[in-house]
Amino acid sequence: MNKKRLYQILNYALPFVTVVIIVAVYAIISKVVGIELIAPSVGATLKEFFALFGQGYFYKAVGGTLLRALIAYVLSFALALVLAILTKFCAPLRRAFSPIVALVRVLPTMSLVLLALIWFKSFQATVLVAFCVIFPMLYTGICDAIDGVDKDLIEMARVYGVSKSRLVSKLYIPQALPSVFTSIKSSIGLNLKLIISAEVLAQTADSMGLYMQLAKLNLDTAILLAWTIVAVVIGGIIEGIVSLIAKRAVKWL
Repeated sequence: MNKKRLYQILNYALPFVTVVIIVAVYAIISKVVGIELIAPSVGATLKEFFALFGQGYFYKAVGGTLLRALIAYVLSFALALVLAILTKFCAPLRRAFSPIVALVRVLPTMSLVLLALIWFKSFQATVLVAFCVIFPMLYTGICDAIDGVDKDLIEMARVYGVSKSRLVSKLYIPQALPSVFTSIKSSIGLNLKLIISAEVLAQTADSMGLYMQLAKLNLDTAILLAWTIVAVVIGGIIEGIVSLIAKRAVKWL
């Protein structure tokens, strides 16, 4: 077996092995504790996990959470992209806008959640919370990606009279896109976690966060862990899709 083939096998096998080890460690902890309320068995947790797929409210909850996550992320990315482009070509605007970005970045998430619940409905509050955390990350990442474009190549293109449209399509986008996708991959999973956390506090109808909160109030740890596994699986699928799109996009460019 050549090294390339071995590397491919390990590349797929090692994540699976890691998951097996984590489950095994948890199973040992559950056995040692011996109290289902604190650490339910792997079997009990998996039973609740698969039982969720037979419940009608499960799909409404997952759909509602994903909708709020999508709205928050699209708004964050769209505004971050527009402002990053505008501030790239207008230095005074970037200096004027930087304190706002810094303020939003350091704003305590819990304080933001509580204020949002006072000012807005639960649906709007969850979206606002995720937006205020994700937007500064994306804005900074896109600004850094644009700033990282080779300045010598930009100057050369201007000397040779390359059109602005060609400069953007052939230089800015190919060089900035990998870094932009890096920012997306590092923030899209966090976006889902923020939405679910806000849903727990806001007790948003038809949401994963609501059913996590109900499981906690009912002291049903197995169901809470089952919902946690659902969130992890969805987050992993989303990040996997983004990674696949990033690879295809970079190859296409």
